[in-house]
Amino acid sequence: MAESALNPGTKSHRIAVVTGGNKGIGFEICRQLASNGVKVVLTARDVTRGNKAAEKLRGDGYSDVIFHQLDVADPASISSLADFIKTQFGKLDILVNNAGVIGAIVNEEELWKLSIDQFIGENAKPQKELIKQTYETSENCLGTNYYGLKQMSKAFIPLLLLSSSPRIVNVSSSVGQLKNISNENARKELGDVDSLTEEKVDKVAEGFLEDVQENLIETNNWPVNFSAYFVSKALLNAYTRVLARMYPKIAINAVHPGFVTTDFNHNTHNPGALTVEEGAKDMESTNCSTTVKRCAVVTGANKGIGLEICRQLASDGVVVILTARDEKRGIEAVENLKASGLSDVVFHQLDVKEQASVATCAKFIETHFGKLDILVNNAGDAGLVINCEVFRAFALAGNAVSDENADLLKDILKQTYEKAEECVKTNYYGTKGVTEALLPLLQLSQSARIVNISSFYGQLKFINNEKAKAVLENVNDLTEEKLDEVLQWFLRDFKEHKLDANGWPKIVSAYKVSKAAVNAYTRLIAKKFPQLHINCIHPGTVKTEMTCNLGKLTPQEGARGPVMLSLLHESGPTGLFFEEMEVSSF
Repeated sequence: MAESALNPGTKSHRIAVVTGGNKGIGFEICRQLASNGVKVVLTARDVTRGNKAAEKLRGDGYSDVIFHQLDVADPASISSLADFIKTQFGKLDILVNNAGVIGAIVNEEELWKLSIDQFIGENAKPQKELIKQTYETSENCLGTNYYGLKQMSKAFIPLLLLSSSPRIVNVSSSVGQLKNISNENARKELGDVDSLTEEKVDKVAEGFLEDVQENLIETNNWPVNFSAYFVSKALLNAYTRVLARMYPKIAINAVHPGFVTTDFNHNTHNPGALTVEEGAKDMESTNCSTTVKRCAVVTGANKGIGLEICRQLASDGVVVILTARDEKRGIEAVENLKASGLSDVVFHQLDVKEQASVATCAKFIETHFGKLDILVNNAGDAGLVINCEVFRAFALAGNAVSDENADLLKDILKQTYEKAEECVKTNYYGTKGVTEALLPLLQLSQSARIVNISSFYGQLKFINNEKAKAVLENVNDLTEEKLDEVLQWFLRDFKEHKLDANGWPKIVSAYKVSKAAVNAYTRLIAKKFPQLHINCIHPGTVKTEMTCNLGKLTPQEGARGPVMLSLLHESGPTGLFFEEMEVSSF
């Protein structure tokens, strides 16, 4: 159908800054972000090493990686980088605070002859000959790991707030957990989340450095080895919580990437140690409290908007289950995505109208993933037999697809009872059936999203049946039973040729009514499950088979809105109707 659309705008690259990006985990984070289509600004203190790292990535085929010098302990250096990002890109989407120092002078050869529990943990003994800690090394450690991170965040938050999906990821460590800090005052202050402030975190930092200067580390129960590193990471974790509360529109998390084999820990090959590739995984995830990837199901995804939604979600690090009714076409779609470098896409056959097919898909997800984070109900049916050639000529001549032109369109957009029934089964009952089957798995997610693909034709202004409209718009009194009654009434009137007499749409009838029902159902379940983020969206008029390629938007542009809602941050809305990227009215 030819529908009016808002200006699509242009799809721009996401921009990421990674500190300490010339080696180790930082370097691998840059690689993995770049492989997901992100333009990466790799930063490092050493210009020669930084340039060499960026050149290495470009040589590996990642052309969207550039280098900029940065010393996170130098405010002038931070300011220079912020000005560069503002001038070159006008915004920032992702900040990975990875730069860090160990805060000690280490006798590497002798230290790593010991087992880790001899110098880290509750049974650790001071190793003063092997781990030399001075006030200068401690001050430098906090200056980089805590104060440097803090200044970076403050400098870039104005640019992050210009992003539609901003992220800050602070690379921490398991040693920063409060169980590793025995100083009671520090534990109390940093653990009191409700009253935690930046000033209180700073006060703990200052108290620690005073104790270092006065040789009171052991007396005041600070960690005996790598003291500054332990404390700096605890401060980092606390500041992350403060910052996340101050800026709820930004997804801000701290993450321990695992025990990774790098020169930071002298390439120790402990049992279970991770490679840098493994340690860098999921640094861009919205929910960094877990290293388990987000998992999404997209229905009707072998072509058009559905396929592009899969592509964009997979590019964002989401594991995507691409579903389609036709197994051959679905497998081909997955193979095409994998050939483009998106490996985390799998296919599962799904006919949303068949209860057994839906149950099989749900069982597959439960068995293989144990939960579901994102459900995009995209499968749809126009409810028409369309003569695309004649319809294109009709639309391109400037004629509107409206009830006023119903007589002109009746032989171009042919409506039958069978097609209307199929449309309602797919668009409404299919959405409802898939949602109900997958809700138990969505409720196991820490960040669940349901996105129902609707249409501006689903707005109630297209329905003149006052009784039906009253039921659909009264969300406080709405029930699934009342929704079913409206749809059965519509189908009965369709069969008895009473559409016009009873105020139903005369043209594109089943599509309009089914999408109005989807919108109402979205509001109903959003109210029923407030902990989930459930929204519906008109993605715009997109060039697809359903529109006879008459849309104003490409599938890539049409997918932007659904993907935005799929990746909403925790403070995002629920129970709303969107047109493209903006909230609209039902």
